Amino acid sequence: MSMSRLSCPQSEASIRPKLVSRLELAHDGTLSGFVYDAHATERRYTVEILLDGLVFSTAYADAFVPELSEQGLQASCGFAVTIDPDLLRAARILEARLANLGTLLGHPIDLESGRASLVDLRKTCELRWLGGLHFQGWIDGESALFLEAIVDGEAVAQVHATAWTHVGEAAAHRNVRAFDLHVPQRFADGRVHRVSLRREDGEPIPATAVFVAFPDGLAGMIDALGGYGAERLRGKLYDQLIPASLPLADYVNWRDRFPLLAPLASGLALAVVIAGAAGAEQTLAALETQTHEGWTAGVIDGEPLSVDTDALLEFLNDAASDTHHVVIAIAGVVLEPNALARIAAAFDAYPDAIALYGDLDFLAEDGRLWPLAFPAFDYERMLEQGYCAHLFAVRREALLAGLEARPDNLYRLFNCLLDRVGPRQANILHLPGALATLPRLDRTNASHQLAAASQMHLNARAVGADVTPQQGNLFPAVRIGRAISRQRVTVVIPTRDRLPLLRTCLDSIAPAVERCRADILVVDNDSVDPDTIAYLADLPRQAVRTLRVEGPFNFARLNNQAAAVLNSDVLCLLNNDIEASTDDWLEEMLTRLAEPDVGAVGALLTWPGGVVQHGGVVLGMNFAATHAFADRFADDPGFLDQLLVAHECSAVTAACLATRRSDYLAVGGMDEARFAVAFNDVDYCLRLRQAGKRIVLTPHAKLVHAESASRGADDRADRRGRFERELNLLRARWGEWLNEDPTYNPQLSRDGIPYGGLAWPPGPRAPRYNHLGPARDVPLGF
Repeated sequence: MSMSRLSCPQSEASIRPKLVSRLELAHDGTLSGFVYDAHATERRYTVEILLDGLVFSTAYADAFVPELSEQGLQASCGFAVTIDPDLLRAARILEARLANLGTLLGHPIDLESGRASLVDLRKTCELRWLGGLHFQGWIDGESALFLEAIVDGEAVAQVHATAWTHVGEAAAHRNVRAFDLHVPQRFADGRVHRVSLRREDGEPIPATAVFVAFPDGLAGMIDALGGYGAERLRGKLYDQLIPASLPLADYVNWRDRFPLLAPLASGLALAVVIAGAAGAEQTLAALETQTHEGWTAGVIDGEPLSVDTDALLEFLNDAASDTHHVVIAIAGVVLEPNALARIAAAFDAYPDAIALYGDLDFLAEDGRLWPLAFPAFDYERMLEQGYCAHLFAVRREALLAGLEARPDNLYRLFNCLLDRVGPRQANILHLPGALATLPRLDRTNASHQLAAASQMHLNARAVGADVTPQQGNLFPAVRIGRAISRQRVTVVIPTRDRLPLLRTCLDSIAPAVERCRADILVVDNDSVDPDTIAYLADLPRQAVRTLRVEGPFNFARLNNQAAAVLNSDVLCLLNNDIEASTDDWLEEMLTRLAEPDVGAVGALLTWPGGVVQHGGVVLGMNFAATHAFADRFADDPGFLDQLLVAHECSAVTAACLATRRSDYLAVGGMDEARFAVAFNDVDYCLRLRQAGKRIVLTPHAKLVHAESASRGADDRADRRGRFERELNLLRARWGEWLNEDPTYNPQLSRDGIPYGGLAWPPGPRAPRYNHLGPARDVPLGF
């Protein structure tokens, strides 16, 4: 016979939380406070904010509270919410309580008594681990701040908070000093470490982070240990979610640590054409060191970037008559020893490629080498920057066909290859990893030559356009303005209450709408505010259509229903928290959409303070999708001048997105079942790319976006579950392409903000086209 003992349950008093809390209201409308359980300090709580007994907001209490830290108490338990002044003026009692439990926090605030404290527990700094040895953060401060990084009590690095970023929401948004930090590689030992910061005078900064890093990633460590093959898949997923990186300034050491694989031997005979006299000796000297022996070289005398078509034909017909592949290089290019071998091997492996180009290196004035890491072939960027024309290789028959156009400079010599085929039909290959070091360019002269070349190419394609030289930073730059055909355009703006946002949006876009003779459709999703309802009712008198859609907020469904009722040629999806500052942004987006193979066009969006909020979307950052250049001001040139020229991205945000209605309907619009709120725009753009369309980001269209001002942030406690589910669905459907974004370089980091560092280790560096394969079919419910 067996016996069991039943234990008596603990008394209610013994398990009841012993809560410590406080609640304060500041003059700027910020409600802040903290809450923790003295018996279980590791617990975190969701807080409900109430006005006159009605819940209007929630917050997650996990912010750092300096005064608690100074007392040696649990310090990551604070919260802060900014409340609209109109709401405060209309209410009597402000309270906070624990979600689901109903326990009041602190003392209710009597708004009619005029009581308001200056205490504010909003974050003043942040330190965030991005993976590996990489950290980013910010700190309040007017001038550049100099900090010291401490790992396990040891000072390891100086940190200069000289950049800017944007924090907060709605009325509380502000620009703050930002910094980027990599700790020394010796801490990549698989052990847990703690990093903190202090000021120059030794004062600690109330921000810490715990991290663990592995040499060459967890999957690499598993391979090195051996015998744990079954765990490699788990290690690979870890490395995707928590990737590692090194600073761009460490490029030389990184390149030595991760050398390119030796190419397969090839018997191809290559003709090498050096364009220009100045610097030709350097290029010829580099040719003598090539591991590939089958080459013949010739120098075409002339000015930098110029091409003598007759001299080139003479060289091909005489000295290089037996070669079927031609390498074209600007004089002064210093080839890597394996450059010709890599080019020959790529043509062997990809017999359908008509041309190819590779990454380059750039030698700064101080002698330091920097990576010019390019995307897979980008037609729009070729037109506006000519980035791929300084060193490229082409099949002889394609080159001879192009020479019929009589090109007179390198940019025209490259783009003439596309005179007779569309941008998506040309098989142009990209070789990740540097083929050579690029000489300095006379950017003013180069911009004028590029402008002439792009104009001649577009004329050859019968595309009406104006091409204007611009000022570049590293490369030449031009601006393409294609002619716009007569078409009906409708700007679609979903909204729910928040009348000031909607009114500002409509007023600011009116000049652009009038200039393009566009229409506006406001999609009202269950607005209840009387002033908003009255404003919406009056809009038809101002020639603005409205459409009411009831039900829970579903951004994809709102836009889908708008597309269904419209008969426009072009849809411009626009958030109600967008504000235009110029009258040409819509026209600029339509000029990009004038190319029939462009499926969607996005704009450069900034926060109200001028920091970039969206400069295109890059796939794969922490195995997700991330806005590019969110660490820059709008007047920054961006990595390799990308904020100066239009270029392709895998996706753009639907906060401001132009697309043909026919394309929208052809791919089924946005996926309202799987991506109701987040990533619907990314998924839509990827399905357009899968259908053979290009996605273009134009920095020439600039607008201000108070992101999530209307609906709030996705990291709110009550929305995290939905956001995580949509992120997991994106990973499930597009996982392969999240790892290998064709518009991003595999050598660049995949943690934090794109273009911020070097991937450690790099992604696959095999030759690649700018193609996107099929997505996985993810049945509903999974």
